[in-house]
Amino acid sequence: MKPLESNDPESVGGGRYRLVGRLGQGGMGVVYLGRSRSGRAVAVKVVRPELSTDPEFLRRFAREVQAARQVGGFHTAPVVDADPHADPAWLVTAYVPGPTLRAVLDRVGALPEDSLTVLAAGLAEALEAIHRAGVVHRDLKPANIIVAEDGPRVIDFGIARALDGTAALTQTGFQVGTPGYLAPEQLTGGGITPAVDMFALGVVLAQAAGCSPYGEGPSAGWLYRVVHEEPDLSAVPASLRDALAACLSKDPLHRPTPTAFLQGLTVRHRADGGWLPDEATRLLGPGKDPDAGRGPERDPAPRPEPDPEPRPEPEPEWDSLPVTPPVTPPETSQDVPVPAAAPPEHPATVAARPEGGEISVEQAVTSLPTPPLPLPLPEPLPEPAPLPTLPHTPSAERPGPQRPTRRTAVGAALLVCAVAATAGLLVWRPWEGAPGTGDKPKADASSSSRSPAAFPTAPLLVRMDTAPGWPRACHGVIAVRASTTDRPRTLLPGGTCDVLPQWAPDRRSFAFTRVTPEGSAVWTANADGSGERLVAEIAGGRVSWSPDGARLAVLRDKDGVQQLFAVDVSDGSARQLTTGTRRVEDPAWSPDGTRIAVSLEASPGDWQIHVVDPSAPDSAPRQVTRLPHPALDAVWSPDGRTFAYTAGTYKGSTKGDIRLVGTDGSGDRPLVATDAHEMDPAWSADGRWLAFVRGPYETPVVWAVRADGTGQRRLTTGSTSEGHPAWR
Repeated sequence: MKPLESNDPESVGGGRYRLVGRLGQGGMGVVYLGRSRSGRAVAVKVVRPELSTDPEFLRRFAREVQAARQVGGFHTAPVVDADPHADPAWLVTAYVPGPTLRAVLDRVGALPEDSLTVLAAGLAEALEAIHRAGVVHRDLKPANIIVAEDGPRVIDFGIARALDGTAALTQTGFQVGTPGYLAPEQLTGGGITPAVDMFALGVVLAQAAGCSPYGEGPSAGWLYRVVHEEPDLSAVPASLRDALAACLSKDPLHRPTPTAFLQGLTVRHRADGGWLPDEATRLLGPGKDPDAGRGPERDPAPRPEPDPEPRPEPEPEWDSLPVTPPVTPPETSQDVPVPAAAPPEHPATVAARPEGGEISVEQAVTSLPTPPLPLPLPEPLPEPAPLPTLPHTPSAERPGPQRPTRRTAVGAALLVCAVAATAGLLVWRPWEGAPGTGDKPKADASSSSRSPAAFPTAPLLVRMDTAPGWPRACHGVIAVRASTTDRPRTLLPGGTCDVLPQWAPDRRSFAFTRVTPEGSAVWTANADGSGERLVAEIAGGRVSWSPDGARLAVLRDKDGVQQLFAVDVSDGSARQLTTGTRRVEDPAWSPDGTRIAVSLEASPGDWQIHVVDPSAPDSAPRQVTRLPHPALDAVWSPDGRTFAYTAGTYKGSTKGDIRLVGTDGSGDRPLVATDAHEMDPAWSADGRWLAFVRGPYETPVVWAVRADGTGQRRLTTGSTSEGHPAWR
């Protein structure tokens, strides 16, 4: 990373992302290491000022950003924020710590078979998510793959372009991508389809197995073999050879889709739970040494430190490139000329073009670099000043003019310990007493903040089952549980199926979902149960109030897909807030009204929490959770900083747990995790308690727990089942 230059911005997004240093630059702009307000590291791509004044470029950039934001999945580094209309325009992607696959292969060589299968599955899942969003990556290569502790991550798919319903995306005079990973049709002017990514996948996996499928030598000879000869996969393990051969088929129609590739793949997991050989694990950073803590019997020989930067990929020789001229594009092509390609320090991505040819937006984006090795996080603190009484002498492990004596080192250590002990005594003050000693400790200003939170006094709405059978047969009524009583009081008469109550912000009324043979609808009623009123028909499920009490976030079917809508409580008019082919569930409006959390189905059965901007219905939802199992029932804490949610599925391998996660996706952690099934969390008004449901679907019980995980207590005391708690 290089320091910021005098003309670099200090931040983007109105101060939301502070820029720390330069990671590189390309034809489209500069890539910075940035930090969010919470301190989270991100990669920030800022468009060159002259391009930010080009309306055609901005239109294309906005379209590409929107497509990239649709990409989810566990094995990608997602776009988390962007403003294509800012001056200059910018794009923020998640930061993934870890070296590139290029750096790993350069250091450790070929990967073993079990690591290869995990790598293959992770990359295929990433391409599956990218293609599902209507995007083609077009530059999959080891330098665009981060090796993380829990699997690979594909980055820089922001260079990809949304499919426009046609395969004719090539442009006269150039090819987008990196030589060595281009499919035959990319070299001969054919159409760009998702199949080009599968070809690149085959090359990447072959290289990870220690194989050069099209041999070594000059770029011209290599590319000729790509177009005309069959690959040499003799070094690839037999279990993967047929799958890679299919990926490297000359005919794109004969290559498997990511889904088909995954279905034919047998993933071999290591017994220790890791996925990399020990030599590669050491490259992941401090604390990742697999030998640490295994005892002195292991070889204590020092190991080489990872290189500060990966070896640069060799720049191909394009002077004698024998490529068939590509077909002339239709006159409706939207490519925009962009000057200049990547600088010499980032030669990894090269566009093949004849002399004098123009460079497209796609090439400009491919020239943006990606962090190859773990990026530095906070900037290093200055060295502490030397102690006044003892001269500082370099340690034996560091280069220096002289070696310290044992007496000097011991004296320095004793002085440090004495200072620390004195400071500790002044803070602890044991002479003032301590809990459990019989002496009353002296009170301080923070004692109240450390005291356990008292149980909420606000009434709790619940669904109470008047007869067994849930969920196959619904006999739910809306009831209210006062904090001083054991049994809830029914607010609405039975005879229907009333579920999922939600207090209005002023607590003078509540909304709920009523299910009848004719369908589902959202209703409201006064706090005492009077004044029932139909608001609008919905698809079912949970509803959520806007902070001003004027609208409700609801679910409705649109073209066969369950989507998010905002319904006006006064007249039932509705506005659609999500589009696309992915279903949504469990809406929850943020306390400030600027966002709505939903569970979005990234793939069949894979529900993850996303955030929707109700003021920009066409913008892509921002993904928050990335669990290997569903994340549902998200609810905002009153301060808007934390989600409580249900992790796992009923009767699934993980059952259901209650977890907390920052609304920016950070700090995901368990709150309640038992062998029983937990679900439906609900915050108290002060944010210090959560109610939740535990037990089988047929006999649910409402519990409560402090937000710090202490004080669990059962609220349902009778034999009547209760569920769907709501404190606010």
